[in-house]
Amino acid sequence: MRISATQGCMWSNDTEEAALHCLRNLGGSFYDGCREHCYTDQNLMRLTHNLQLESVVYGQIFPILIFFVVVANVLVAVVLSQKHMVTPTNVVLKYMAIADLCVGLVPLPWTFFYYTLKYNEHEDDIELWWCYMYKYSMDAVPPVCHNVAMWLTVLLAGQRYISIEYPIKSRRLCSVKNVRLATVVITIVSLLCGLPKSFDYYYDMFDGWAYVPPGQWISIRSCVAGFTALVGVLGQNTFFNFYFWTRVLAFIILPSLLLIILNVLLIRGIRRAQKRKERLLKEKRAREAQRQNDSNSTSLMLVVIVSIFLIVNLPQAIFMGMLCVCNTFGISNRLLEGIFPVAFLLANNMLVMATYPINFGIYCFMSSSFRLTFRALFCPKSAHDSLNSVINPTATSSRPSVRKTDSNRSPKGSEAQSFTPILLNKSVPTYGNNNNNNNQFDYTPVLTSPPKSSSGEKFDTVYL
Repeated sequence: MRISATQGCMWSNDTEEAALHCLRNLGGSFYDGCREHCYTDQNLMRLTHNLQLESVVYGQIFPILIFFVVVANVLVAVVLSQKHMVTPTNVVLKYMAIADLCVGLVPLPWTFFYYTLKYNEHEDDIELWWCYMYKYSMDAVPPVCHNVAMWLTVLLAGQRYISIEYPIKSRRLCSVKNVRLATVVITIVSLLCGLPKSFDYYYDMFDGWAYVPPGQWISIRSCVAGFTALVGVLGQNTFFNFYFWTRVLAFIILPSLLLIILNVLLIRGIRRAQKRKERLLKEKRAREAQRQNDSNSTSLMLVVIVSIFLIVNLPQAIFMGMLCVCNTFGISNRLLEGIFPVAFLLANNMLVMATYPINFGIYCFMSSSFRLTFRALFCPKSAHDSLNSVINPTATSSRPSVRKTDSNRSPKGSEAQSFTPILLNKSVPTYGNNNNNNNQFDYTPVLTSPPKSSSGEKFDTVYL
């Protein structure tokens, strides 16, 4: 007896026994009924894990969310790219916005094509390029972009902590040049560590009848995935354990722990800086107190950004850690079976994406320099004067003002000493995060004797 299949494919009853033998005894992944071939080194590739759920999330929610992500991050990058906004902190924030933008944009071609345009309903038309598009846009490249964003957040928190605790050293350590160099290093290391995912599988096409577990014939047109020669040389366990443990430890758990520690240190630093500001106000050093207040506002804004980043990424860190432990040591965990892993990762990914537009709102709400620059770019008439007053606060006077003091007010008379600010840098002053800006006016107190006027009166330099 011969059984008709598809496109002239025929097989006998013995084929059923061969298919069972393939799956049960040879460890095959599926049996090709038309070619009577047992596939032991290739698997039918699944382009979706839960079509109904993923169609709603990727096909309907994701395109709307990615629109706001693109708008918000492009605006952030444009504002922070302005010349007067170039500071070490703002440079990191700009690169974070670009990395976050890539996290959202890279999967968009596949999700829009497969879910929004509903090509998942036409899998009979599947081509080989579908599989490679899925691999790189959903599996290989997005983790690299997220790894870059993760370590840039650590760089942001670390740079700010150094600025608060070691303000003098920070001018050398946390310069714009060094921040850009650190960003390049982070990007290169992330690419190298993510590279193995691009060389784990190769793909071919399968079109015919396949006998698949738990024991049924299906007519299918699909990609089949097989391990590359590199995986064969290193061994599957070695290759995948190295990749996933590197990703979990170096790009999820370690940066998360560092962010927690740095966030706590930043909060402590802000509290000390607040006390310093109160002391300056009591001493009637209003200008220094205002500069300290601006620094505190920037630090507080970064604490909020880092905290939100941690809140949405820590659950993923815990989940990925559990997944690696269970897969490495063969531990069974029902939590990692069924629909929960798919639903969890979908929800977490959307939550991470939703924080990107929120960051834009935080910048606008907590950074006056960002607000003014944004208004100057997109509402120039209403913001021109305000922006100029912040960019060039010394437009009316290029020197610190002076006031007359009575020499009798000092018990030491003409021998009294005072701190006089010396202008070190004559570049145009900037605003934003001014703690580490090398292009701003930098007043360094130097112990000098107070100057005298032609009439013998002394002058104290005061900050306005």
